[in-house]
Amino acid sequence: MKRAFFVPGARGVALIVVLWAVALISAAMLGLAAILQRQLGQELAALQNSRAVMVAESGLQMALHSQLQPAMAEEAARALCASLQQGWGVPVRFEVRTEDLSGEEGKLNLNALALGDREFCRRVLTNLLGFWNVSPATSTTFVDALLDYVDADRQVTGTNDLTEELAKNAPIERLDEIEKIYGWNRVMEEAQGGGLGKFTIYGPGKLSLRTADQDVLEAWLGLTAGAADAFVQARRGPDGIFGSLDDVVNLGLLATLSQEMQARINTGAEDLWRVTSTGQVGEVRRQVEGLISRTPPQIKARWTKEREK
Repeated sequence: MKRAFFVPGARGVALIVVLWAVALISAAMLGLAAILQRQLGQELAALQNSRAVMVAESGLQMALHSQLQPAMAEEAARALCASLQQGWGVPVRFEVRTEDLSGEEGKLNLNALALGDREFCRRVLTNLLGFWNVSPATSTTFVDALLDYVDADRQVTGTNDLTEELAKNAPIERLDEIEKIYGWNRVMEEAQGGGLGKFTIYGPGKLSLRTADQDVLEAWLGLTAGAADAFVQARRGPDGIFGSLDDVVNLGLLATLSQEMQARINTGAEDLWRVTSTGQVGEVRRQVEGLISRTPPQIKARWTKEREK
């Protein structure tokens, strides 16, 4: 008959091994749970982001309506938000303010100016920067640099070689490229008013007198500061609100325009609009900016700003 021998401490060692195994498995499970929780959080955040962007897109779609004018934007957005609220279960809304819907043709097209009649370009930009109290020397430097930046040759405009050395020698593709043009930073240091919002790189190059800011309009037409006051006031129409359906363009309130200047302006309905729409789902806010045409209705370009507020 065989005898069973008992090894002192064997049960204790086995217990320790089992406890270590349980601890390792528990740690692994906790780590896995943390990873899954983090992934779930990322997926939920991505879902909220996409929902907020989708809600913001509603503002672009709203702006495609041919009768919607800037003065109507806020009320129309509030009315449409009520229908979006149904079925989401969380606070949902989009916002398009009056200033978020603007005629793109009421801005200065830098490409059309710089690649067109150089003297006209220089005159318009010098007038505008003068209204902003930018010094003549700074204004001249920037305009020279702009002309060199977009033209295809390597010849220096003016006397500063840097305007050509830093040139792209091709049209501006993004409006914020203007910040790369030699002299622009100096312009912004001196300027009292103005900024990128006065310019565009889209559209046919004519200036819309329906939506152009007063300083842009006066610079384009070669008027003195304040000369278009009566025109701008009358442009609001009988209701006195800019950007409504009753706005009027009364050329009789401006100086007599030459045939050449009449060919450079647009007094009819605009087709190109810039829209900024902010969408919110819960606490997440996202902004979509688009360039739209209404004949036929289409979104020509769009940019998404995914930032929380």
